[in-house]
Amino acid sequence: MKMKYFIFLFVFASFTYVQAQNVIPNKIVDEPSQGPEGFIIDARPLLEKFSKAHGIDLDNVKPITQQLRKAAWNFSIGSKGPYNNGWYAQDLVKLNSSADDAFYSTPSTCRAIGNYCYIFVEDSLWNNGRVNQEAVNKVLEAFDTKNALPNSNKGIYQTNVEYFGNPPNVDNDPRIIILILNIRDGYVSGSTSGYTAGYFYSWNQGDGTSKYPSNKAEIFYLDANPLDLRTPVGITSGMSVTAHEFQHMIHYNYPPRISESFFNESFSEIASYLNGYSLRSTSLYTNNTNVYTTGWNNSLADYARAARYALYLGEQLSNAVFKNYLQSGFRAYDGITNVSLALDPQGNRNFSLLLEDWFIANYLNDRSVNPRYGYVLTNLPKASSTIYTNPNVSTTSSGVFKYGVQYITYKGGRNLTVNFNNNGNASLKVKAIKIGNNIKQVEDVPTNTNVNFSDFGTTFTEITFAVYVSDMNAFISNPSTDRFNFTYSSTGTAVAQIFEIAYDATEPTGYLQLTPGDSVAVYFEAMNGMKLDSIKVALRGTLPIQGRILEFVGLSNRFGGRLMASITATPVLSQPPRVLETWERTNQDYPYEIPYPNWVKVDLRSQNLNADKSFTVQFPIGAAYPSSNRVMSTYYQSASSYYSFSYQSTNNPPRWIYYSVFGKDGFIYLFLIRAYVSSIGTEISEPIEILPSSYALEQNYPNPFNPETVISFSLPKAGNVKIKIYDVLGNEIRTLIDEERLAGKHNIYWNSTDNFGKRVSSGVYFYTIIADNFTQTKKMVLMK
Repeated sequence: MKMKYFIFLFVFASFTYVQAQNVIPNKIVDEPSQGPEGFIIDARPLLEKFSKAHGIDLDNVKPITQQLRKAAWNFSIGSKGPYNNGWYAQDLVKLNSSADDAFYSTPSTCRAIGNYCYIFVEDSLWNNGRVNQEAVNKVLEAFDTKNALPNSNKGIYQTNVEYFGNPPNVDNDPRIIILILNIRDGYVSGSTSGYTAGYFYSWNQGDGTSKYPSNKAEIFYLDANPLDLRTPVGITSGMSVTAHEFQHMIHYNYPPRISESFFNESFSEIASYLNGYSLRSTSLYTNNTNVYTTGWNNSLADYARAARYALYLGEQLSNAVFKNYLQSGFRAYDGITNVSLALDPQGNRNFSLLLEDWFIANYLNDRSVNPRYGYVLTNLPKASSTIYTNPNVSTTSSGVFKYGVQYITYKGGRNLTVNFNNNGNASLKVKAIKIGNNIKQVEDVPTNTNVNFSDFGTTFTEITFAVYVSDMNAFISNPSTDRFNFTYSSTGTAVAQIFEIAYDATEPTGYLQLTPGDSVAVYFEAMNGMKLDSIKVALRGTLPIQGRILEFVGLSNRFGGRLMASITATPVLSQPPRVLETWERTNQDYPYEIPYPNWVKVDLRSQNLNADKSFTVQFPIGAAYPSSNRVMSTYYQSASSYYSFSYQSTNNPPRWIYYSVFGKDGFIYLFLIRAYVSSIGTEISEPIEILPSSYALEQNYPNPFNPETVISFSLPKAGNVKIKIYDVLGNEIRTLIDEERLAGKHNIYWNSTDNFGKRVSSGVYFYTIIADNFTQTKKMVLMK
């Protein structure tokens, strides 16, 4: 079964102005995923549908009869495939229509042999140049000797065997067959039709029939049209798919073979990551966590959820969890419980308790509170929550799915009292995640009674309630569609205030050179009981710029729905902010005066706009700057989208996308648009920013690194910050900063030089932050 992934488009913008940004359009917003070749479709549902319709039980494939078993293939370079000079494959278009002639033999030739694989290429692809020897060698290298991990000396084969176990061996040949072909998936060049990047079909592990023949071999299929294995991007995507599919093959080798799509796909998602390929963005799950977690509908959200769950399992129980699970003989919930009891350093957690802690980690994500409540991998998207800024909430009905969670957050007000009524559902539980300045706590909340939090608004500025059902014994007729209903209400002291909703926390790095007719937009989460007070936008020049505020309708072609207001942002500066000389900059990423002087406020109080629904602020792109103004952008460390998008009008069809930073792996662009919402009244002049609630020093990224790395830190208030780097003997190597910084999240860079500008040697280094009374040290590795 194929892993869904996104193709990266490389666009190199010309530089007209020194502060204009070079960009890579990174991901199409729509689901299903959309790249230049079209969206990616998954072969597994077609294979399962066809197999079921024709009496094929993929969990109990008829074994190969003894007289047909091979001694070994013993192919050599130039060998033809064994079935009509080729291998059997499946026409996915015909599978979809349940046609009897969906199986076919495609002529193919062995083009490479490694220690662990034979690589066959469909003859037609070889003859037309779509696949060449260089591409084959790259596939061989990644599978046999060098995956995508830094300084790797292992291929996908060794890595997957180490973490998951051995593949089957029905053909008595230790090498896996990788067949590179043009998968017949109905793809039409130049259109937006879908394609399949690769798949594993367990039918090839059995005897087959005359109508539906089997290859009687360990084989999986890798596409080469439209996937282009001649390019670095194509190889990276293709080998990520290969790691994913090879796990499916290994998974099949360990009985009992029962349908457990969620866990099987979880393991395949993490297989790509363990081989050094990017972890799938999990934002489609964190945007909606109230789902039947272990259910499977074959959507991108399912894959996102599976990736996040497997990452948590590996970090909590060690990466030995996957092989132990497969070899235990237990599956699904019993399998997770079995390996957790054997491996868990945090105590005897069964599936339900692990799930409960996972729910907390997906919102809190802070291992300093408890190792159970966070991730080692940084910059994962945070779970979305329903937010109340007025503690007085009338009785509200809701419900959670089995193995699902809903987050309800209170920000603003004092002395909160809540009541969660479980409507007789004893399996429904509630935990409070309490966040304040330099303090975070997690505690159980009883249901069906008033619970007072007198420290809300004083010690704790935010309390989020996680409402969930993790009990394996909780019964509901259809866990995919039915929910455990509950109601909640709350009272407290409301406090008049304005909240800033800002997804950026740094200074502008420039503006993106986008095409006239495009748009830039930031969407904002709903703030229940609030009014839109104003928006602020950082602009490059002094000309007014027209914009719109729309209801947010989701990541689709429309993006924005009902028009809420038309706006005009009018700068007050008479001259655009000056681009500083290199020697004038405190940080080379930020070429302007700090703080940036051209933030423009648009007052919305007279518009009487409710913020009860999510909304988007959108500005069109006019003629080239300086003939029209531009919205500024900044860097943000993330591998997935984060509220900022651009509409590409020249795409066919047009699409909302987000942008990666060219030359800075792991960073995206955010547009500098902020919203301000008021809780009560309008006679408030000073906004209260929703900023970090405590000091934090994050793990540098990448780590190990060569020669540059990023260190991120958060400040709950403005003040002096020192960050110093030391060697293993405690000698100071470099003072990165010793200066005043504003509250918020900040990134700084170290290029592996000392205080005298000399490159330091490879080795272990320590970096320390000192801010107010907060001190923390972390380790990093420079590896040349």
